[in-house]
Amino acid sequence: MSKKTTISASDNMALKLKFLAKEKEAVRRKLVVTAKKLAIKAKALAVTAKEKESVRRRLVVTAKKLAMLYQTLERKVIDRTQDLEQAKAKDEAILSSIGDGVFAIDTKGTLILFNAAASGISGYSKREASGKPFHKVLRFMMEDKPNVASHDFIEQALKGKKAKMANHTILLRKDGTTVPVDDAATPIFGPDKKIIGAVVVFRDVSKECAVDRAKTEFVSLASHQLRSPLTSIRWILSTLKREKLTEEQRTMVSTAHEASIGMAAMIKKMLMISYVEEGGVAPEIVQVDLPRLLDKVSLLHDSHRQKKGVELTVQCPEDLHVRTDEQLLIEILSNLLSNAYKYTPKGGKVSVCATKEGEKIRIAVSDTGCGIPFAEQRKIPGKFFRASNITSPAESGTGIGLYMVYNIARLIGGTISFVSQENKGTTFSLLFPS
Repeated sequence: MSKKTTISASDNMALKLKFLAKEKEAVRRKLVVTAKKLAIKAKALAVTAKEKESVRRRLVVTAKKLAMLYQTLERKVIDRTQDLEQAKAKDEAILSSIGDGVFAIDTKGTLILFNAAASGISGYSKREASGKPFHKVLRFMMEDKPNVASHDFIEQALKGKKAKMANHTILLRKDGTTVPVDDAATPIFGPDKKIIGAVVVFRDVSKECAVDRAKTEFVSLASHQLRSPLTSIRWILSTLKREKLTEEQRTMVSTAHEASIGMAAMIKKMLMISYVEEGGVAPEIVQVDLPRLLDKVSLLHDSHRQKKGVELTVQCPEDLHVRTDEQLLIEILSNLLSNAYKYTPKGGKVSVCATKEGEKIRIAVSDTGCGIPFAEQRKIPGKFFRASNITSPAESGTGIGLYMVYNIARLIGGTISFVSQENKGTTFSLLFPS
């Protein structure tokens, strides 16, 4: 019994050991599989580590390059900033040294630049002016309309056109006084050719105006003093023409009589300019039959037209009436028509064309004459201007007719413009309220 029991216990133990051996083998196999997986992972990690190291090294190199680039850029920025500061200082020095007033505005009319001369003329400091709308600081007006702002030339510049100030422009200073000014406004274009603002240059023309006034006073005085003796001379010459004279004597008297008539016309113009400049002419507004007035002006100069052998064409609607000063309008058209005849050669053509444009009337006087040289056109309507291409002394005028025309046109609320081409002809246009 005991032997049997011993064998049985021994078999039991053998079975357990056998089972345990199987479990160990299973575990061993699992461990082998796990070891293989870990080996694969180890290899993968080793590759990743190498890649990371490679990336790290590249990042280190890139970081060094970026550091060097940053230092280079920093140096360039510092150098560029210094260059810009020097350029700005140079520009400000130049602007400060310019004798003319200069200011710049953006497209909204805000002052972005204001030089020392502008401060001196206007009375406003750069600090007071900068960043404000220009019309709050600088009020430009017409001399004969001191309560109405005249900023058309600036508005034109903001539209892309260079524009001059109108004649007799004044600036209201900070202390309430006014100063006569002159010059122009020019648009500022950005890199894309778009308008980004305007720059205005203006200067105090008080001295020039004082000289002009002195000249006008002298001319007025001289004209008055010459008028009476010239009338006597004309009367005597007119009387002599009716006497029995030799052909040579008659030619001399006729020449002298014509010269006295020309001098009388010049004195009349000089006196008219004097009256206009001194504000001594007040327009008398009446209803004017324009076709009748044009016929009247044409007849006044018909002998001149026939003498020159020039063809005249007049175009005007029969029912065109305007409210203006008839005599002043006659003065303007007489001068324009007289000039057209004077500077048009024999066989040439002159035309007068009146049209209505909205609430305004345009009268254009055109000729096929010698024209005005392009380089000299900017001198119109200055006093005593005569074009250089006028070679004949008989055709050379006094240089005050157009100056008078421009001033009278302004007096009746009109403007004069012209287009001219040398050796082709000229067209002067009067545009005034109807």
